[in-house]
Amino acid sequence: MALTLDRIPDHESGTGRTVALSGLKTTGRRRTVLRAITLGALTLGSAALTFPRRARAEVGPNALTGWDRTDCRDAYPVGYDEDPDTSGDHVNAYAACVGGAWRSSDFCEAGWHKYGTHTEGDVQVDHTAVSTTCGTTTMKNAWRWTTPDGKTYRCSDGFSTYWGPDQAGYTYLTICRTRV
Repeated sequence: MALTLDRIPDHESGTGRTVALSGLKTTGRRRTVLRAITLGALTLGSAALTFPRRARAEVGPNALTGWDRTDCRDAYPVGYDEDPDTSGDHVNAYAACVGGAWRSSDFCEAGWHKYGTHTEGDVQVDHTAVSTTCGTTTMKNAWRWTTPDGKTYRCSDGFSTYWGPDQAGYTYLTICRTRV
């Protein structure tokens, strides 16, 4: 038997309440149903925020890519012994970066290694970010590392060449360390 519109009773026709759920001790009310729908939507929404996200590589201001994870297993499969900062904002924090003649937030600009010529007193410094020193087999500029206190830092590689009265073009591998 097909259901047609003329067989659906009109709500004003006085048909009364349905007895479909009369066997239950309590029947649902409109507020209860709306509350359940709202709670379900909030639960699904918050669960979606906790799902693991796909990793994506970071890209610095000079189109240099960095690691997208905080364990550096691609570059350093067994980890590495962190070196403390030589100066800057994180000199008294847990060590995070490795290598370089100097490691400091002083080499950072917008969270990545500085690029360009800067004057520091009577010394001119030429900074160049590079993609050759992060790890041994890949071309990356920066990596992330999480310290024992739960803070995550980006370590971005570069070369800094110093020109001045007592420095005639000395170039050093320098590491920019910034909090992310």
